[in-house]
Amino acid sequence: MILTSIGLFLVAIIILIKDYKTESTKLMAAVCFFSGLGIFAVVCEGPIKEYLVTRGASQEIFKLITYISALLSNIAHYMGPYFMLIYGLSYANIIKKNKKTIYIILFIPSIICFIRFPIVGNYLKTPSQLELYFKQLSIWCVPYILGGAFFIVYSYLKEKSYSIKKYKLVNASIVAPFFIYCALANFILRSFGIDQAWRVYPIVFLVQFTGFIYFAYKYGIFGVRLKFHKYMFVFEDVLQLVSDSVLVLDEKLNIIEVNKAFSGNFLIKDREYNSFYDIMNCSKLIEFKNKLINLIDESKTNNIVKIIEIIIENKSDEKHFEVQTNPIILNYEYFGIVLLFKDITLYKKNLELFKQNQFEVIEKERLLSLNQLIGGIAHNLKTPLLSSAGGIQIIKKNTTKIYESIRTEYIDFEYVTKLMNEVNDWQNRISEYLIYMSDVITTVKGQVKEFEQIDEDKFSIEEVINKIKLFMSYEFKKYNCTLVEKIDISYDEVIKGSINSLLQVFNILLTNAIEASEKNEDENIITLGAYEKNEEITFYVKNAGKKIPTKVQENIFKKMVTTKGNKGTGLGLYISKSIITGRFNGKISFETNDKETTFFVKIPF
Repeated sequence: MILTSIGLFLVAIIILIKDYKTESTKLMAAVCFFSGLGIFAVVCEGPIKEYLVTRGASQEIFKLITYISALLSNIAHYMGPYFMLIYGLSYANIIKKNKKTIYIILFIPSIICFIRFPIVGNYLKTPSQLELYFKQLSIWCVPYILGGAFFIVYSYLKEKSYSIKKYKLVNASIVAPFFIYCALANFILRSFGIDQAWRVYPIVFLVQFTGFIYFAYKYGIFGVRLKFHKYMFVFEDVLQLVSDSVLVLDEKLNIIEVNKAFSGNFLIKDREYNSFYDIMNCSKLIEFKNKLINLIDESKTNNIVKIIEIIIENKSDEKHFEVQTNPIILNYEYFGIVLLFKDITLYKKNLELFKQNQFEVIEKERLLSLNQLIGGIAHNLKTPLLSSAGGIQIIKKNTTKIYESIRTEYIDFEYVTKLMNEVNDWQNRISEYLIYMSDVITTVKGQVKEFEQIDEDKFSIEEVINKIKLFMSYEFKKYNCTLVEKIDISYDEVIKGSINSLLQVFNILLTNAIEASEKNEDENIITLGAYEKNEEITFYVKNAGKKIPTKVQENIFKKMVTTKGNKGTGLGLYISKSIITGRFNGKISFETNDKETTFFVKIPF
């Protein structure tokens, strides 16, 4: 009996040491403790008294031992059944709300027993008194104990997860028989006058204790996982091998674990820290303390993983960290939280490098586009310049003739009028040529600006159509193509954004359309259209070229693909999508078949 009592106390201690946070585990420890207390009461009446007799102890000591034995027996009988029922309820997670209130109500029978029954040892009662005493206790103790066993089995039956069900089967196999034996031997049989059945308990406990040790080693039971394995201790500090910074806190924000990465990245002093506030005040995270507290509270309240980003500035550089909270919740009970600080500095640098490379790719395509346009611009400017030069020679010749006519005082008014009309005519022509060249130069100047310096502005449909025709006139002449306009929208409609960026896109689309139509034997007609639908302006460029190959269609906006062989870079449409989506919040798409190909540019008002 002494070994049985010590064994129960030992099981209670092991359970608490291994898992003192789970409610059901703490209740099981209480069950083991009060069971051990009841057996220790028997030890006081038996082996301890016999030992005192051999030592010649006084009557006062015998009376004290008898009173202690009776007190421990009463406590075990009144408290044990209560904790058995509460354990079953907690283990099966039956009670969702008002848990404390229900626990207090269920404790009322125990309180009544402490008030109703005097503290008298069972050895001092007559058989009839003892039988009546256990009958009265059985009224509530037996339902409590059997209820606890029922809820344990019920928890196993309702479980759907295979791995947890296996664990609960082991738990039910150990606990349910123990509860049923306690109800039978300690209350039911004793209420019928059978008083010695409980003495078999040491044998039963030996079997159960052996089962507890085996299953705790094999699978884990009551929150206990025993692993006696050579070199198993090397896994105890496995968290220190994690490259990310980790901080583990309990429900009261006390520190459970801090790994080396966290210490190296954030701690100013290398010492022991007890609480979250203590470690924050002595680390580089002090300015983020309130933000992290709010993050923890939100993650705890909503039971979700939350992520924020912080920047730690050092003397030489700065580091970016992504902070992720992972609440630890078991059976709807919050036990703590894990803070994971992931170093994303390299990712940020790579992202910045990617943006820079993307800008360079866009700038390269813009310069390639300009290279094409400069040839057309040179041709467009050459004709008006030569015409202007010829007009200036005619004006110079006519003014000389007028001067000679005036100087010789021979005035032929009809002749002079003819000369002056010719001068005025060429003056008007030259003015138009100069305005045309000014428009071309203004358009080119906008395109030559740095891509990142292009201002966001507003422009009308009319402006963009006129500039497209001005810009692309040489290309249409060179390849003998005809531009057909189908503008089914008011020319006064306004688009927000950079007109030069949009011109770059249309330059790419029209150039591709011209080159695709070049091999067409029929008349090379390129259609530029626009219409309004669903609060969007849709531009389209249509050509009668061959169908775009299927492989090219799949990656036409995703990768730098081209149908021009070594004559194309594949950057054009790739960059066009970047401009339309990035600068205009729009979309670009296409349709192609054996007869024609159409590209659509949709821009919201």
